[in-house]
Amino acid sequence: MEQLKTAAAVFCTACICAELVGQLLGDTRGRRCIKGAAGLYILLALFHALPALQSDAAGFTPPQTAAESYGTAQQMILAQAQTDLAARLEEQIGRQTGLDVSLTVTLEADGGAVRAARVYAALAPGLDPGRQAAARRQVGGLLEEALALGGDGVVWAGAPGGG
Repeated sequence: MEQLKTAAAVFCTACICAELVGQLLGDTRGRRCIKGAAGLYILLALFHALPALQSDAAGFTPPQTAAESYGTAQQMILAQAQTDLAARLEEQIGRQTGLDVSLTVTLEADGGAVRAARVYAALAPGLDPGRQAAARRQVGGLLEEALALGGDGVVWAGAPGGG
């Protein structure tokens, strides 16, 4: 490695000298000769250093890191489908009822079929407490109809017993 550093230093010095010769004398042929000789010196130093570099490279081992697990492709697709479905349902409920609802949909894969197992829902804060029960019934009915959920398929945030 030390040979390569020396060769690089010699090449840089030769290039500077070649430029000075070219500027002072206006001789482009001399500049080319100096750069050519310096380039040959670099190649010679590189060929002498290659065996040492190969032996150093043979002993190199990359650092060992633990592989990250992102799950199977099916799990990743299911997670993306849950996110997309929740966003679409939030938008649809907002259009139909005028309510701002936050949803988290949980999907389950049964063999080859996928079904909605549970929906966690939360109404936007600031809704009149007297209107909350009616809003929950309305949104719960829409969710149960859209996703074919049973009576306990919708879990409300902040509601006693989840329902």
